[in-house]
Amino acid sequence: MTLPLRSATTIVLHLISLILLLIAREAEGLNIAITGTSQGIGLDAAKRLIRDGHTVYHANRSIERSNIAVKESGGGTPMVCDLGDLSSIRKFATDLQQLQPNLDVLCCNAGIAPSTKAEQPKLTKDGFEECIGVNHLGHFLLTNLLVDHLGKNSDNNGVLVVTASSVHDPEGPGGAVGGKGGATLGDLSGFGIRLNDDSDGNLATMPDGVLTYDGKIYKDSKLCNVLFCREAYKKWGEKISIRSLNPGFIPSSGLFRAPREDNWFGATAFTFVAGLVGFAVPIEVGGERLEYIIKSDDSEIPSGSYFSADVGS
Repeated sequence: MTLPLRSATTIVLHLISLILLLIAREAEGLNIAITGTSQGIGLDAAKRLIRDGHTVYHANRSIERSNIAVKESGGGTPMVCDLGDLSSIRKFATDLQQLQPNLDVLCCNAGIAPSTKAEQPKLTKDGFEECIGVNHLGHFLLTNLLVDHLGKNSDNNGVLVVTASSVHDPEGPGGAVGGKGGATLGDLSGFGIRLNDDSDGNLATMPDGVLTYDGKIYKDSKLCNVLFCREAYKKWGEKISIRSLNPGFIPSSGLFRAPREDNWFGATAFTFVAGLVGFAVPIEVGGERLEYIIKSDDSEIPSGSYFSADVGS
């Protein structure tokens, strides 16, 4: 059967239009590096971004975790960035710059939360307290290594996004729950101390200089995230956009695996009640919020903003 000339021409034009549309979408897609995409809101945001035609570089602590992220999110490039290992961070930054000369967004999303009952800190490979080391120090180094690469070969400014939390504020939702109180950094006399040589237990385990380890360390790490973004805006605000995000309270995420291990029944019951009364949100909501922050321009989320999902914050 032979198609009429007009019909054949119409089909060809439609095909050309479709190809041009796909090329345009590919050209408009963002190149995004995200830490912590193997689970939680990082994985959910990666799914959404890949679905919409953006390129995602999965930065997780092992290639196995990144391969899981690729499979679960539907695409992207698996890479290794162990935030508890400074040499791994440096290698990731070098590899990423060689692999992607047009990095648009760096999303510092990964995080850990130790048990609030912990009496001794776990350490990073370099000897730092693990929660501060991963949640802040690792991301601090990573950002400094990549800041000059962000938006370098693009018409738009690069974007730095940091996943923070309302628990950084002792007066905010969750800010005084668990541990022995709210976040306190004090004079930072205990900040960045390598504890692997502390055989006598005479070194501070908390950023404010306190020797006794306290489960509120997660809150301290989130306060570090928020303050880092403020300083980053002062230092780099003219060349990149900087945004921090509180995605809401998401007790079902892997971040809260330690409390669930401490008291599975209590944590499960609390998660159920918190969701019932609207205090907690599912992972999908947090992922959607993270995606929004990543994709928004400065007219929607001005550079230097702390975007919080909590009412009144």
